[in-house]
Formats: sequence, structure tokens, C-alpha cells
Amino acid sequence: MKLKQLAATLALAAAASSSFATEVLPGNETSLQTIINGLYSCATCSGTAAAPDVNANQANESGIFQIEASGGSIATMIIEVAGNASTNTFGIYDPYNTANRLELFSGAATGGAKSLLTIDDNNNFVVNFNTAGAVQFSTSLFGYYLRTATGLTFFSQAEKNANGDDNMVAFRGDGDTIDLPGAAPGVWGSSSYILAWEDQALSNSDKDYNDMVVYVESVTAVPEPASLALLGLGLAGIAAASRRKQKKA
Repeated sequence: MKLKQLAATLALAAAASSSFATEVLPGNETSLQTIINGLYSCATCSGTAAAPDVNANQANESGIFQIEASGGSIATMIIEVAGNASTNTFGIYDPYNTANRLELFSGAATGGAKSLLTIDDNNNFVVNFNTAGAVQFSTSLFGYYLRTATGLTFFSQAEKNANGDDNMVAFRGDGDTIDLPGAAPGVWGSSSYILAWEDQALSNSDKDYNDMVVYVESVTAVPEPASLALLGLGLAGIAAASRRKQKKA
């Protein structure tokens, strides 16, 4: 029983380490809540009452993601209302080398723009549709980034930003029907996320997280690598303890 309790504790610790709760403010522009509610407003959509609350229903994610077994993930631009919209760029980065990046959206992207991201078994990421490019990462894991006109880059992993700022909030699908720009209404499933960004340092921003809002599909949020290592060590210890117990028996 003690071994089972230890395993459960380690699993919960790993999950807890990947949890963020960031305050989203209304701001002076179209609020993030209004933007998300708009996705729920079509005739066949689930209705705004079913929309996630931008403060209460943020996804439990660490900022690290992995493409699911299909090997492909589509990103769809929902909206970009930032003053720097024409120059902000969006893409993915290697969690072990943040300078190793691949752009998914250029500053010219608008609502409904799409990028298809694929990966092979050598961790080669390729993007096409909106832009074209390829890069090899050290792992199949990746984070998302937003690069601004001022030269600042914000990462989906809060600890990689100045002062540990969380410049991205995420929302995970739960089976609602929504209407993305340029697409027919469809199901927002559990392997898809809405990523909402603040394109200024939080100490100098309105914290409305509506500067760029993107829908990404066929991805899984994973714990921080450090949490995975901790969990692995804990489970290895459990296995060793179990073997010793069996020998004694």
C-alpha cells in the first residue's frame, strides 16, 4: 500500500508542477473572453454559456507539447489585435535550445491562416501552408514562442521568460462545437488547445492576453522534463523496493 501511495504522490507532484493559473484582464480592446465566446456563437455551436472562463478554466500545461501519433499538427490563427500584429511572429522552439526555432506564422498572417507542422522519427520538424521551413530538434518535444517587433521573444514555458512571466495562457477542448475563422463548425477535442498571448513584458502590459490567439490541434501537453525525470527516478525506486520485498518473501 505504501508503494502505491508513493507512486500516486509522485504522479500528482508531476502534474501539479505543470499547472499555471494566470490572471487575464479585460483590457481596452476586444477581451479574450469575448474572442472565445465568439467561437461559440454560430447556429450549431455549443453556445457562449459553454465557453471556458478565461480565468477559471485555463489548461493544466507546462508549456511543452508533443505532436500525437499522426505526426502532424495544424495551427489556425484565430485573431491578432496587437499594435505590432504586422511584425509579430509565432512558431515552435526546442525546449533544450530556445534559439533553435521554426516559424509557423509570419507577421502577415490573419484570422483563418493555417500552418501544418509535421515531425519524422529523427525529430525533423517541417512546416508548410502559411510558411515553409524545416529544422531538427534535439527531441520530439517543443514549446511555442511569440517574437515581437521590439526583438523580445516570449516562450510558452514561463520559466524561460524574464522574471518567470507567463505570457501565454492555454485552454483545452472538451468536446464543444466551435467555429474557427475560415472553417466549418467542428468539435474542439481534448488534443487541441487555444493559446492566447501577451506580447509585452507583464510589468509593462495590460495583461489581456488577446495580442495573438491561436488554435493548435493534434498535440499533447507534457510535464516539464525535470518532472518527468523526477517521476522516473521515483518509479525506479518503487521498482527496486518491490524487488527487495519479493526477495525477502
